Amino acid sequence: MSDRQSQIETLRSWLRTEGRFIANSAEFDTALVERLRALGLPIVRFTTGVPSLHPQVDSFSTLWEYGKGLSFRQYRQTEDGEAVFRNSPLFIVYNEGRSVRCDLETPPQDGEFTVLPDLRAAGLTDYIVIPVTFSDGAHKAVSYATDRKGGFGDDDIAVLEGIAGDLAPAMETLYLRHLAKTLMDTYVGPVAGTRVLQGAIRRGAQETIRAAIWFCDLRGFTPLSETLPGNALIDLLNDYFDAVAQAIEGEGGEILKFIGDAVMAIFVPRDEDGDDNEADAARHALAAARAAQTALVALNAARASAGKEKIDCGIALHFGDLLYGNVGGANRLDFTVIGPAVNLASRIEGLTRGLDEGVLASATFAATHGGNFHLLGEFELKGIAEKRAVYAPR
Repeated sequence: MSDRQSQIETLRSWLRTEGRFIANSAEFDTALVERLRALGLPIVRFTTGVPSLHPQVDSFSTLWEYGKGLSFRQYRQTEDGEAVFRNSPLFIVYNEGRSVRCDLETPPQDGEFTVLPDLRAAGLTDYIVIPVTFSDGAHKAVSYATDRKGGFGDDDIAVLEGIAGDLAPAMETLYLRHLAKTLMDTYVGPVAGTRVLQGAIRRGAQETIRAAIWFCDLRGFTPLSETLPGNALIDLLNDYFDAVAQAIEGEGGEILKFIGDAVMAIFVPRDEDGDDNEADAARHALAAARAAQTALVALNAARASAGKEKIDCGIALHFGDLLYGNVGGANRLDFTVIGPAVNLASRIEGLTRGLDEGVLASATFAATHGGNFHLLGEFELKGIAEKRAVYAPR
């Protein structure tokens, strides 16, 4: 066996062993390209591409470029995007499972792949997309490009195609990790999802956290649900949830759940090494409430011009101790927060319509926030033993 063949076998062995257990895409891609370049392959651009189970993202890709390092890309296939995708080497690789190679030193041709002009403009001379077949038989893709005059040699192509089978298990493991995190982030939330993936999955496993809690509810939802057609009702809910969710996430909050037409979220103070303390968490929560109200004003203007129903909601803010963890049946769990603080926030939200206030806060929240609030009075709240003071931000 020649020295080069020995080096190739060492690379393939690394893919099957050490490389397969690298949990970070950036680290894996960089290590792979460095090993290929050490073999003399003149790679200056490398990409991977896999589907993504995300409501806003259809595919996920990593891009390594010589001298620039690694970046991540996400794609959503709109109707126009689908047309572009069909004029892409990826379409052939995904559907036919064969490599596609493009000589970028030849003049442009009518109907060529839409990616090629950008690659030529970057000074690249040769481009190949190679299928990587996962255990379910589906074809994913990796691409390599070079700027060397004359492009890749035959031996280079043989190496790149030859390692595809060894690359598949490592790439599939990274994809499954990405898929699990995406699903957790989408359905549970980034913080709760991370905890679940780290093993917080036993029923009853919980901890006490101190946080600002947000509870909002769509006003007039019951009559709307009885009069609007199903598609119009879903459209209304999605508009409402978009406005509220973007406001919450924009201020660093985490949505724990959608409960019918209600939204429950928390704003957790960072640890002492971070920038935020309890007062900052409360300020982020109130800022999110104001941002949601502003977004709804703009949204309602657009909906009114389209002849659609107005969206209105009440928001309650409280600060307190929450039990954060798993509750549910033996085989179906919910990672959420429970406790008196949650009940209080929900009851205060119920006062927003009667008091004609968009945002209400508990005494604890107002004190923690430290800003300018005015007392509206003390109120009896269902299920709460004593009257509670309720405030509105000025």
